[in-house]
Amino acid sequence: MQANIFQDFNSYTDSKWQVKTFDERQAELISQKFEVSNLIAKLFSIRNISIDDIASYLNPTLKDNMPDPNILMDMEKACERILVALKNNEKIAIFGDYDVDGSTSTSCLIKYFNLLGVEVVYHIPDRFTEGYGPNKEAFQKFIDQNINIIFTLDCGTLAYNEIKFAKDNNIDVIVIDHHQPEINLPEAYAMINPNRLDDTTNLGYLAAVGVTFMFIVGLNRKLRESKWFDNILKEPNIISLLDMVSLGTICDVVPLVGINRLLVQKGLEVFSKKPNIGLTALIDKANINNKISTYDLGFKLGPRINAGGRLGKSKHGTELLTCEDEAKAADIATELDNFNKERQTIEAHILKTAIDSLTSEQIDKKIIFAYGQDWHEGVIGIIASRIKQKFKKPCIVFSAKNGIAKGSGRSIKGIDLGNLIIAATQKGIVTQGGGHAMAAGLTLDEDKILLLQDFIEDRLDSNSIALDIDDTNHADSIINITAVNSELYDDINKLGPFGSNNEEPNFIIKSTKITFIKEFGDNHIRCGLSSDIDKNVEGITFRSKNTPLGDAIMNNKGKLVSLYGKIKVNEWGGRRIPQFHIEDIGAEIK
Repeated sequence: MQANIFQDFNSYTDSKWQVKTFDERQAELISQKFEVSNLIAKLFSIRNISIDDIASYLNPTLKDNMPDPNILMDMEKACERILVALKNNEKIAIFGDYDVDGSTSTSCLIKYFNLLGVEVVYHIPDRFTEGYGPNKEAFQKFIDQNINIIFTLDCGTLAYNEIKFAKDNNIDVIVIDHHQPEINLPEAYAMINPNRLDDTTNLGYLAAVGVTFMFIVGLNRKLRESKWFDNILKEPNIISLLDMVSLGTICDVVPLVGINRLLVQKGLEVFSKKPNIGLTALIDKANINNKISTYDLGFKLGPRINAGGRLGKSKHGTELLTCEDEAKAADIATELDNFNKERQTIEAHILKTAIDSLTSEQIDKKIIFAYGQDWHEGVIGIIASRIKQKFKKPCIVFSAKNGIAKGSGRSIKGIDLGNLIIAATQKGIVTQGGGHAMAAGLTLDEDKILLLQDFIEDRLDSNSIALDIDDTNHADSIINITAVNSELYDDINKLGPFGSNNEEPNFIIKSTKITFIKEFGDNHIRCGLSSDIDKNVEGITFRSKNTPLGDAIMNNKGKLVSLYGKIKVNEWGGRRIPQFHIEDIGAEIK
């Protein structure tokens, strides 16, 4: 079946609109068998979710869907080692990364050990003075504290020299990570990484915090089997850690499919009860009054935790997430909120500078490079993400100083940026680097930046990789304005939580009238939408003032138009207000 493309349709932002195809017979069968609406059945069909999987998709449980942790390489070995360490009162340390995935991974493991009555020491590196990943200086401090075991979380896969240094000092290193490895692995006691080349689990889409949670599940089972909880210690409620697991999973923008979707769904349930003290303080500081959503995790809580690492307070995220004192948590949350505001100011300036610096020749390449002298290293990853979104191409942004350039990159579907950077490292172009498919970090000599860009361009050309660029607005269905209600919103969310690789459905509303327009916030627009002047639905469009979208809305007040966007519900003061979040506007579709 061919998709319905509006060939003669007039979008006021010059975009094409297309309605996705689906199997009508399959959708009818799904609707009858699972007693869901025709629209929900259609959404299942569009997403190619097997009929055999729909029951568990609608009502998933950790018991039935959580993979056995021991299917991961070295998992059982690592759990056995920690059991011995606990029996012998050995000292344990954690070296975590400074981003949200690293902070949540570190915090989950710290809180689990605390629930066991075990105190551990930890270190989060300073982004600017230490950089990414383990370093010998930090390991030496662990050695000086008579540490026996070091965990590296969300890092360590490429830390050959540092891990050998620890081994030479009789310390066992357990790596829990998800970044792309090379063929040869460091001499760690255990390397738990679903992206190992010898891994067959197909769990490489997990964030580091997801792998960490699987380790906690495996260790908890090992302790239960050894009768650890029989007499003295109550078995920890590891489900209580899932609020942090969901936060790290969403913020690392890994595919929200399989076990990731389940971890986030169950994590949101933990948020709805009572998240940990630190997250509660951050929710208050972010002025989140509604039920926590994946949007809140990715765009309100995550950026605030990340802001500490970006502006030189790398430990703040972990300190907040492991805090047991409400007053202290409130103080840390306030600091992180202030850091986030400062980060936004710095980001806006550098983003404008970076985009203004790009020539048409640079934009036409398969991968966009932007670089400047002494740009703030804490925001270059965000800048890369913004440029990627704007041009729909992978991007690496560099900050150069004293002849050395530090870069952070973000990719698009179909281009494994982590592997490309590892290949460039092996060629001697990049001094140090690594990452995963969608993001990478690297260091190289400034005069090799253009050489690296040519290297990547050649690799993309030689592998005939086509950029996954599609500026068409794809809709799941065409609806009337009367369909925008809280009941349909609740139905749609049966397919959630939504995120990377499980995108929230988009809809086309035809023949609706814009009844009023009101600006709010810095540059947002609220409007009334109706097929009947007495029955308005609220339309919202963000960051749209003085943009083609915002201008088109302003110019069509009182007129019949068609809209493209998402159905939302604003929960406020016990009320649930249906909204349509507008992403494009066009002429009336009859």
